[in-house]
Amino acid sequence: MSWDLRQNTANWANPKKSIEIDLAHSLKTPWLQILDDSGESVLNMGIRPSELHGQHVPAEIPFGEAYVRQNDLIAIYPEHAPSRFGYQIDVRMLNDSSPNAIAMEFWLSIQTTWLDSHPQLSLQLDGALFNAATPGCWINSKSQLGLLVHPLDQSDCRVEKQEFGLLMSVFGRFMEKGVIRRMRFRVISASQPETDAYWSERFAEFSKSPLPLTT
Repeated sequence: MSWDLRQNTANWANPKKSIEIDLAHSLKTPWLQILDDSGESVLNMGIRPSELHGQHVPAEIPFGEAYVRQNDLIAIYPEHAPSRFGYQIDVRMLNDSSPNAIAMEFWLSIQTTWLDSHPQLSLQLDGALFNAATPGCWINSKSQLGLLVHPLDQSDCRVEKQEFGLLMSVFGRFMEKGVIRRMRFRVISASQPETDAYWSERFAEFSKSPLPLTT
């Protein structure tokens, strides 16, 4: 299996579930879906750029380019006026310990050429049933979906439970010109109802995993 990248869309399929990413969705931002074998949505997640303190025009950063490298899909949203930063998404497919599950790792990277910038990315997840299993591990029990934030990145992550989903705001601190900051997440869509112990094990694996050398 590998990514099927065609212009602004990318797809990954396995026997039970599929991933669809529209790299230039509404307002030219990325939108990710996980679908089960009946076509029902398991996850809808959008990523939007913004400025934490609202000092500047909200960033609208159109999709630039994308490419596939082994199991990685890399999408670039370059900085250009009026935005004050650019960002990059790396979606890496992983092997989960459960058959027919989908597991992927996300790297979000931001960079700025401005001297005064507080860049922020917001992850909007649809679905009203997200609950924190452990710090940094959010679970939607209905769809058996887990969103894991690496322990080293949790201090730059602010989570707000909403009526119809979960809003996760990341980065947001002052950035110096030329600095690159990255955050690391995992998304696991399980094949069957899983126990709390399963999610604790997945989070422990993620916490101990080495940093990818190619990211």
